[in-house]
Amino acid sequence: MSGVEAIGLAALGWVASPLVAKLLAEGFASLGINAEKKLQKLRATVLPVLKSVIEKAEGSPHRSDVEGWLQRLKDAYDGAEDSLDLLNYNRLRRKAAAAAASSGKRPTNPVRSSSSFFHIPKPVKWVIKGGRDMLSPQKIKLKRRLNKLEKIAGEAEKLRTLLGAQPDQTAAAPDSKQTISLPPPKVFGRDEDRDEIIRRLKIEPAAGVPIIAIVGRPGVGKTTLAQYVCEQLGSELGDRQHFHPIMWVHASCNFNASEIMKDIIQQASIASEPQEDLGNPDDIAATFHTHLSNLDTMVVGNLNTPEALQLKMNKKLNAKKFLLVIDDVWCDGEDHENNWDMLFRCLSKCCCLPGSKILVTSQTDDAPRKIVAANGAAVVEYICHLEDLAENDFADLFIQYALPSGEFDSHLREDLKEKCKTIAAKLNKDPTAAKMVGKTIATKLADLFRSQGNLHAYLETIADKDWSGDKTKALMWSFRHLPAHLQRCFSYCRLYPRGYKFKALELVQLWMAQGFIKPGDPNERVEDAGDGYLNDLVSRFYIQRHNRFRRSSGTGKPVFYYTLHELLYDLAEKVTRSDCVRIEGNRQSEIPSTIRHLCIPADKLNEKKEEICKLKKLRTLIVTEGESVVSDENVATTDTFKSLKKLRVLLVLGLNLENLAKFISEMKHLRILQVSGGTSEFVLPELVSTLYQLQVLEVENASSLPARLTDLVGLRYLRPSGIAEIGKLTSLQGLENFQVRKEKGYELEQLKSLNELRGRLRIDNLENVESKESAIAADLKEKKHLDMLQLVWCNGEDNVNSNLEAEILEGLQLPPNLTSLHLDGYRGQSWPSWPENQTSNIQELALRRCGMLEELPPMDQLYPYCRSLELRHITRLKAVHTLPPRLRNIAIFRTPFLTFVTNEDLQLSQDDKRSIREVMRNRTQEWFQHQYKEDLVHNEREMRNFIAVVNSREHNNSVPAADADIAAVWGRWLETHERKTELIYSRQNEAKLLLPSTIIRLRLEGCNITDHALSVCLQQYLPSLTRLLLADLKMITRLPSADVLANLKSLQTLGLSNCWALTSLDGIRSLPRLGNLLLIGCPCLDIETAELPSLLRYILFESCADVDAILANANLPHLSDLTITRCRTRTASLQFGNLRSLHSLSIRDCSGVSFLVDLQELHSLEYLILQNCSNLQAVMNLPRSLKSLQIRGCPILEKESVEIEPLSGRRMLNASL
Repeated sequence: MSGVEAIGLAALGWVASPLVAKLLAEGFASLGINAEKKLQKLRATVLPVLKSVIEKAEGSPHRSDVEGWLQRLKDAYDGAEDSLDLLNYNRLRRKAAAAAASSGKRPTNPVRSSSSFFHIPKPVKWVIKGGRDMLSPQKIKLKRRLNKLEKIAGEAEKLRTLLGAQPDQTAAAPDSKQTISLPPPKVFGRDEDRDEIIRRLKIEPAAGVPIIAIVGRPGVGKTTLAQYVCEQLGSELGDRQHFHPIMWVHASCNFNASEIMKDIIQQASIASEPQEDLGNPDDIAATFHTHLSNLDTMVVGNLNTPEALQLKMNKKLNAKKFLLVIDDVWCDGEDHENNWDMLFRCLSKCCCLPGSKILVTSQTDDAPRKIVAANGAAVVEYICHLEDLAENDFADLFIQYALPSGEFDSHLREDLKEKCKTIAAKLNKDPTAAKMVGKTIATKLADLFRSQGNLHAYLETIADKDWSGDKTKALMWSFRHLPAHLQRCFSYCRLYPRGYKFKALELVQLWMAQGFIKPGDPNERVEDAGDGYLNDLVSRFYIQRHNRFRRSSGTGKPVFYYTLHELLYDLAEKVTRSDCVRIEGNRQSEIPSTIRHLCIPADKLNEKKEEICKLKKLRTLIVTEGESVVSDENVATTDTFKSLKKLRVLLVLGLNLENLAKFISEMKHLRILQVSGGTSEFVLPELVSTLYQLQVLEVENASSLPARLTDLVGLRYLRPSGIAEIGKLTSLQGLENFQVRKEKGYELEQLKSLNELRGRLRIDNLENVESKESAIAADLKEKKHLDMLQLVWCNGEDNVNSNLEAEILEGLQLPPNLTSLHLDGYRGQSWPSWPENQTSNIQELALRRCGMLEELPPMDQLYPYCRSLELRHITRLKAVHTLPPRLRNIAIFRTPFLTFVTNEDLQLSQDDKRSIREVMRNRTQEWFQHQYKEDLVHNEREMRNFIAVVNSREHNNSVPAADADIAAVWGRWLETHERKTELIYSRQNEAKLLLPSTIIRLRLEGCNITDHALSVCLQQYLPSLTRLLLADLKMITRLPSADVLANLKSLQTLGLSNCWALTSLDGIRSLPRLGNLLLIGCPCLDIETAELPSLLRYILFESCADVDAILANANLPHLSDLTITRCRTRTASLQFGNLRSLHSLSIRDCSGVSFLVDLQELHSLEYLILQNCSNLQAVMNLPRSLKSLQIRGCPILEKESVEIEPLSGRRMLNASL
């Protein structure tokens, strides 16, 4: 049998299945006809022979008869399905018209006069028994099509007799769910390859970041070997760990350098945190500078330029010895070469540690070599040509999947092994085929074992198969034995580009639209059944699942993406050849008139217009962005789409839908309508609201939405969501945002019946809610599927009814399974008394702009499982009494009344208090005052407000203007700061910050904490604390002692920002694992006490004094990255002779620096950035290791070039004076 013959049977085989009986049952039921007897006959006589007929057709002279029968059966199936779908459409239309009539509204698409429904053809007297309504032409047409489907299916009995096939009773049973457990992952025959690759990876390179490549034919096991290598390297613990981070990204043939860099950033972010951590922290320096709102949010979507991506990637990989795995590398053509060049240029500029490596997998060694040729920064260090597995290893691999040890006893397993080895020998040593065929056999053997069938006879039949030649023959056999519903679902993946990464929901929505998903339980949600289908395909190795990154919300649920293996994509192409067409690039592709699914670039629409107009059976149309920009005016969408009345999916990228207005209402089968990427706003046609079967409506750039969208009662996903009376859309599953308005149809009560909402919901403009009753009526406690809720009040004035705000929040009772709660702008003074069962599951709690709250409830009791707490801009918060016992991350921002002080502080002598108050008076220089003039004015307002509240006086907002004399501004600020300090040290009671031992990250910014209170906070048992960020703490004068800091054994990053009174780093040298230090806005540091830890790898100095002296006194043998910005030095020169490991040096905005000397001792320096150093005259002795020198805003140097002294060979950058 040729490959083409097998394809014909496999492509159509799904229809010869119990799916026919399901459709007939559904169709007759919709007509009110009791067809149970004929369905029983069908199940007893027809269904058992369907599969055996196809089996016998292989190699038979009657094969063409069977293929013709299957094609007719498929056409009849589609026809009956379409008629049943139209019947459902008309039912929904009449329902919408009735609802409009009862509300006094005119329907968008009124029901026609009833007279047109009562033409009774002669042959249909039977219809009268079902009642008058059954006489509609649509029902007559459906009846005829169902009878036709039943008749064609019945021909299977004649074909069985013709072919001599025997009935298969198991074929009549519904497709059962997967019951065979996956064997534990085990790799056969690759230990030597793994060990050699690891040995090569650990060899220190001469320079750069070298590439090691694994190459081999599709399916030979390249990805498995790369995973095996990473698994072994990842098992190295602690100091033995050679690479950190280990990152995995997937390229494929249509990769994009920017997307790869975003993946690298996300992977590096995950790896930078302890394993048990939930989120992806932002870079610390960026956190200080931009005051990001959420430490757990890893934003890469706004990084739209290679420069921004390179900067972010550099910060993530800075001072790291990383291993980057790039799976499935291609390099065909100029576009690929340009993308690889961009990626490797950006990687080469990263300040990683020497020894970092890149491991790639590719089908040929041409791809890695072309990458090197396209970019001089890359070098191929080693190529592992992966050969086929040894015969015994391959047989062991196959047996692992065909005979799972947990399914059969050891004696039976041994008895079946020899026959399995015979089958394995036919699989061309293809691991993918071994897994898929093995899994198929295991499933059948399990069925036979339970029914006491003949296992040996079954294996004998398989052993007689001829799978030589075409590498997909065995896969095709496995596909034909896949349950019919999974065959359809897998085949549909062909519409994606090769190597495309898709998410579960987007694929499941497409399956839903095509009617592929048939839940076995009537109460089961269709999406959940679809997830089950997807998981089944993953377990059978048809689809690959990858863990991309973890979600940053409180649930910490993993986010997966999915791909099709190269060989499986080839299989999908073959079995959908007559059903699906995907047009890509400049390849010329014919579009057969029989196809059901089409994906085409926008710039090909006009070229293929005539062919598209003939696609009367088309069910899916995906218009992608083409290689050239196409304007809406240049695409004849009206003519092109006019005849496509059977569409169920319409996805349009880069065009708008205004041209569809004339005939959009004819698309009565449409389930998904998505429009994105258009350059101009457009009006979504009003007739969209007549697409009664629509499930997904997502449009970008729509200036307005139809007023009657609420007629679409089956809508499950809507974006944007700003429509009136949205509460009528009770099927909605996804609604990310709801905005409350003081208008009819936009009240909070609209949420009452939307109990199917799941995932994330944000409710905005809660200031427009007028009563507690409205809040209660929203019935949030019934939203059992929500896991993240954001409640937002948009106006933050204080002159509001605080009691009403509290009542409204009380009325907004929480969903029972909520894991993440954000309150933003709440203006009540009290905390709601929500029942414990509504708060106990919350893992992430964020309070922002809650301006009237003065204290928090007992967090340990109400939120026992909370792991992330953020308090931001709670301007009146005075106390935090207890914290959740499992807390991992706490961030406190801009809480000017929140004070932490101990009894020891309150008992200080007057002289000690005076010295603390006046610590900045004589230490701060004028340059610093000028730099922070704006901050001084703002901060003085906050302090005056604090003083007024403590003294129970009216606050006077009068402060010096920002353009006032700096001496006056500074003097007023100092005076106010000293008064505030005196008040804090004169309190009556202590208030400590007591942290649970589970803390991983601590950030304090803009609150009041004394030296001793900070020491008490950090001397607790904090074994997991890895990141400590202290910002805008004007009371801190010194870090805790060595005895205290030595206990922070996991602390890796310390950031100190705008701690203006900080004079001493005290015990910092006792931090055993500190690798990253940021000192920003600390002008009073005493160089005598600024002794830095020797293990530091990254330092940022910004707006600090005497940096040259601090560096001169430091012993930093491991320092890799040093940035100095807006700092002052004691001398005009900077010396770096003791920084032997320095990889990257950046000096910016340092006008006092005239000379950089001793650079020749920096043997590891590769990147030097000099920016806005207006007086810099010379850079002495540039090292030979230097790869990149950037000079900007240094007018004396910018015209100069590197000079090499002929005798010494020293390289200098000198200005001629």
